[in-house]
Parts: sequence; C-alpha cells; structure tokens
Amino acid sequence: MDNKLDKLGMLCDTMFRMFKSGTLPYLDMEDFIIMWQALAEHWDIYIEDYEWEEFTEEVNSLATNKYSVFEPIFDKYFNN
Repeated sequence: MDNKLDKLGMLCDTMFRMFKSGTLPYLDMEDFIIMWQALAEHWDIYIEDYEWEEFTEEVNSLATNKYSVFEPIFDKYFNN
C-alpha cells in the first residue's frame, strides 16, 4: 500500500481488497457493510445508512472487480 494514502484512500483500498480478494468467501454483503462501517467509524469517516446500502449495491456488480471501477463508486459516496 502506498504510504502517502490518506484515511479515505486507505479505506477505499482496504474495502476493495476485502471484497474482491476472495479470502472471505462466507461473508454476505451485510457482513461487509458491518465490517466496513466499523473501520470507517474507527477512522472518523461517516456516511448515512442508506448510502451504505446504495454503495454496496453498486459495488456488488461484476464490473467492480477492477480497482479503477471500484474507486469512482467509492468516491461518489465518500468524497462528497
């Protein structure tokens, strides 16, 4: 990971790796939301609950298997 990333960059990178790495095969989207929310809150990053749901619906597509697709979706919800 790039040491120059800010907390939003680290959150985005971590969320992508958790979701797309395949190392957590038994988790569903609700599990990911809970873990991502806890990490975001630990880093003082907050979005509304309905935004979490909208965000996960968007990233739960096959098109987000690339970081270049995942990152703009992340930015839409976390960099407003």
